[in-house]
Order: sequence, then C-alpha cells, then structure tokens
Amino acid sequence: MKRAALLSLLSLLILALASPAMAQEKKKLRIAVGDFFTKGGGENVCRGWPSNYGQTAAASLRSRLAETGAFTVLSREQILKVLKEHEISMTGLGDAENAKATGQFLQADLIVGGDFLCQPNYFEFNINLVDVEKAEIVWAKVYEMKDVSKMNVTLKNIAKLMADYAKTGSMGKSAGETEDLAMIDTKIMTAAAEAVIETIQQALPRVAGVIDDVNVYAEGKAPIKVKISAGGNQWWPGFKLQVKNGEDEVGWIVLKKKAGSFVEADADGEAEVSSFEKGLKASSEEYKPKVAIGYIKDMDEANEKLVEFFKEGLIKAMKEAEKFEPVDDSSVEKILDKMGEKTNKKELEKLFKKGVDILLTGRFVGPKGERRIDFEALSTFDGKAVFKIRWDSGRIFGKGNGL
Repeated sequence: MKRAALLSLLSLLILALASPAMAQEKKKLRIAVGDFFTKGGGENVCRGWPSNYGQTAAASLRSRLAETGAFTVLSREQILKVLKEHEISMTGLGDAENAKATGQFLQADLIVGGDFLCQPNYFEFNINLVDVEKAEIVWAKVYEMKDVSKMNVTLKNIAKLMADYAKTGSMGKSAGETEDLAMIDTKIMTAAAEAVIETIQQALPRVAGVIDDVNVYAEGKAPIKVKISAGGNQWWPGFKLQVKNGEDEVGWIVLKKKAGSFVEADADGEAEVSSFEKGLKASSEEYKPKVAIGYIKDMDEANEKLVEFFKEGLIKAMKEAEKFEPVDDSSVEKILDKMGEKTNKKELEKLFKKGVDILLTGRFVGPKGERRIDFEALSTFDGKAVFKIRWDSGRIFGKGNGL
C-alpha cells in the first residue's frame, strides 16, 4: 500500500511540475495583420483592381496564418476597435517605431504591415513582419508581380515563413527560396512552354515507306530495308515507323541509317524480325515520340529554382500535346541526374531503352528580364541534335522577376 501511495504521489508531483512547461509549449503567439493599402494608379484603381483589394488580401493572410496553428490571429474587428480607441491609423500598423506601444495596446507579439504600389507594367507588394518585443522589423520583402493569380501562392508562402519564425525565431533559408517563384509571371511562363511545344510539334516529320527486304538470318543489327517514299530527307536515326498489314499492326521499326536508296532499320520493342515482310507499309502517322527534359542551365543568373519551376510547368503543359508525350518517370530522372550537363553515349542508350526518343536540353540566355530560350532536341539513339528551339519574348519575365 505504501509503495502504491508513493507512486501515486510521485505521479502527481511529476504532473504538477510538467504542467507549467506544457502550458508554455501550448501558448501561441498573438499576431495582428493590418490592411494592405493601394498606392498609385489613381485613387480607386490599380491595373483595374478595386481599391479595397488590399483588405481582401489581408483577410486571406489572416486565414492562412490561422491554418498554420502557430498563432492566435486577431480579427480585423478586434484590431480596428483597439486602434480607434488609441487614435492609431491602420496605415501605420507595420511601423517599427510605434510597434511596441501598438503591440501592447493590441496585446500582440507580432504585427504584419504592408501595401500595394502600382507600377506601369506590374505591381509591387510590400510586406514586413515586426517583432513587438524587439521593436524591429525582423523580415521584409518586396514582391513584383504581373499576375494576380500568384497572390494566393504568395500569401501561402508568407504564412509558412511566419509560422517558421514563430517556432524557431528565424525566417530560415526558405525565405529566399520560395519568394523568387512567387514573383513569376505565369502568363509568360505559359507562353514560353507553348512556344516549346509548338516548335517540337512542327519539327516532327511525317514519314512513310514500304519494306523492301527482310533478312532474318542477318547477323548483327539492321536486318530490315525500307524504301522511303515520303519525308525521305527529314527523318533522323532513332525515328520510328509503325508497320501494318492492311489495317492490322505488325509492329514498329527503328530507322537507323541510309544505305544507298534504302534506309536500314531494326525491329523495335518486342517485335520479331520475322514478323515483317516485303511489301508491308510503314508510316509515322501514329508515332508519338516520348520527350524527356534534361539539363537546362540559366547562364546569367544561375537560378536553379526557376529552372526546376519551368521544367515542372513544361512537363505539365506537354501532357496536352497532340503529337508527342512527355516522360515523367523517376527511373528516367535518375539517369538524367547522373548524366548532368554533359550527355554521354552510355546514359543515352539507357534512356533509349527506357523508351525515351528525344532529350530536350539547353539554356536560358541573357540577363534577368531579357532572357531567351536556347534549346536543342537530341535523338537518344545517337545523341545528335535533330532540331533546335529558339524563343525570345523580348521580356520573358518582368523587372526583377524570374526567367
């Protein structure tokens, strides 16, 4: 009995000692978000936006901050009531000089202030985070954007950054990683992807021919000879044709090299050479080459985050293409990562065996705001460039923004 009583008493003592610590861990920082005001572009409009858009953006940020679970978020009504009592304007809420007094009135630990500034071709979103106890701005950022659709992503990132600050006392590395992407003009990004897709589709030739000879006893490769009747000077090594017997598919062949007036080819995939016969028609009409995106280098800015963002967007856009298919496969990605900037025959052979027909690689050229696309499409069969992609919007991304 004594032992049980002692254990019970000890348990109560541990709980009593742990309670203050537990309560302290559960305490959330109180944060106040002021309205974001619009400056420039006339009194009522900033690029066609209503003058109260900043109020809408602030409301959205409050919701996102609450979703993180890291804060007790003051409502707009609570803030306005306290500020009115002390004759403080919402416009001065993010002022570090008055932060201590304002924070005490609001009983807030952190204060968020900001505004929108209209520019001729874009708008600036200025935001800062003030630590009331320190009475200083601990983080500030100017976002330059053309597309309002990026605002939701921006506010989500900001909420995450501020939640990290609440937990660690630091904005961390992510403060510099996510923001560049939030400023990208998605309309121009889409236009760039569409230009790449259009170039690829226009570059794919239409090839037709007839099998002239099949040597099932041939040692080595290329036992099939094809007489090309259309697109004879446009195909490249590794280009594939579907072979049919009437309406029935026999299989696919891979064109390899010219041999006089013929083209030497081999059976592709699981097809047997003996399946093909003289006189059967071959065509690229149903051929949808598989395209993988390899190494892309940002020559002037070395913005790797932008490159990855562009590649992800391009792969997504390629899924809607009519004449080819994108390759989005983890095993292919491993080969591409190993290959890096320089293509080599061994890795290209691996890609070809994985079903990749074309490897897209290249670079962004020019300083920020004046960059252009300079890509090559390589045949994975032999690594040679089969066509090039050039695109220059004149201003692919706006001032201070991405590409």
